[in-house]
Amino acid sequence: MSPIAFVGGTGSEGLGLALRLVAAGETVIVGSRTADRAVEAAETIRTAVPEARVSGMDNREAVARADRVALTFPFGALQAFLDAAGTLLAGKLVIDVIVPLALRAGFFALAPIPGAASVGELIQQSVPQARVVSAFKNLSAEKLRDLAAPLAGDVIVCGNDDGARAEVARLVGLIPGLRPVDAGGIANARYLEAITALLLNLNRRHRALTSIAIQGLD
Repeated sequence: MSPIAFVGGTGSEGLGLALRLVAAGETVIVGSRTADRAVEAAETIRTAVPEARVSGMDNREAVARADRVALTFPFGALQAFLDAAGTLLAGKLVIDVIVPLALRAGFFALAPIPGAASVGELIQQSVPQARVVSAFKNLSAEKLRDLAAPLAGDVIVCGNDDGARAEVARLVGLIPGLRPVDAGGIANARYLEAITALLLNLNRRHRALTSIAIQGLD
């Protein structure tokens, strides 16, 4: 199967997810604005998982070499990326992990998104030929990067393409302790992003690393 390219994969969330999926046997490309940083991040992963199938390269080359692309960079860089490389996402499975967060006076809130109600919807509108799935938005980057730290909770998966959601759910299931929950269409991404802001506010208040679990599902 094609590798998963992590665009912005040198950041905490992207590196953590890449590390967990490499440990589960997936092939990963770490992307960065500069190839040197990407290669360094790939070596970090290889140190933690010696048998890892991982390489590092600049973001554009990473996207070009993969049919599955995870966007894991900060929200502020999204529009520039779409303007410069959005056409490269056409026909690919795009995993949206971006949350439009703003920290104001110690309180996490969602930043406004011009022309869309969520990041997932914005990406889908910008690249209609991509199969966009929003997922992994509520996980602690700190825990993801520590392979010895057990994970627990549900990962909400939403997107308009049934097959794309199923593939992302499969990836979630590869990570011990996590359960995928299919939430249907990409419109649910707007609520998923709000949960992230809530969890971060809870973390600050209680000095904790929280996650979510959906009760009542079979």
